[in-house]
Amino acid sequence: MDGGEIKRKAKRKEVFYEIKVRFTGQLNYTFLVVKDISAIGMRVIMPRLLSPGDILEILMLIEGREIKCSGKVAWSLLLRPVLGMIPSFDVGVEFEGMNAGDKEFLEKITGQ
Repeated sequence: MDGGEIKRKAKRKEVFYEIKVRFTGQLNYTFLVVKDISAIGMRVIMPRLLSPGDILEILMLIEGREIKCSGKVAWSLLLRPVLGMIPSFDVGVEFEGMNAGDKEFLEKITGQ
């Protein structure tokens, strides 16, 4: 991604949630911050570079509801490091394997 405008497939709600993801081949979950979310995907701050097509196992607790699904990386963009901080990445993730009830819940909270 070249840092241009991000094209959206669905209306997103800006949020500040912490979620857990497990990278392929990893035993433990990693906590990430969600920047925005929709019923079909989310944008997260990631501590490492991922490539489009990479798969994540996702566990989210949103407004008291636990949601488990997988996600596929759609894009990744390096965020500018600030005075010696470790680089991080803005990453778009498309949900996969989400059940209908969880998708309806996300549609409701994001106003879709």
